[in-house]
Amino acid sequence: MLSAFVSSSLAERFAWGQNDCALWCASGVLACTGYDPAADLRGTYGSWFECRQVLMRAGGLERLIAPRMARFEPLSGDGAAIVKVGPQRFCALVVAGRAMARSEDGSLRVMDDFDMIRGWSW
Repeated sequence: MLSAFVSSSLAERFAWGQNDCALWCASGVLACTGYDPAADLRGTYGSWFECRQVLMRAGGLERLIAPRMARFEPLSGDGAAIVKVGPQRFCALVVAGRAMARSEDGSLRVMDDFDMIRGWSW
């Protein structure tokens, strides 16, 4: 089901506050579970700077995301995650052991080599 979401969402454009890397992942959770972990965030920011402000007010990416995902089990198989590649941390969907994230240019970044910070399955 998650891989079907990834395939069906590739044509959607990247948009801060609507379909950025974190909200794209939240949309994947919504498509698979009916629960939107980011319902209160959608449309509340419209730029990288505003997104950064939301993250900083929350105390960082993990502090923003983890409580919203508390209803789910730790990642085992496919799901959503906070991953680290080099110095960068971001939200990704994990499908068949590969992390996938939306890039600002709209492309799908697929990673085999990443460190998982936190992950959730449903």
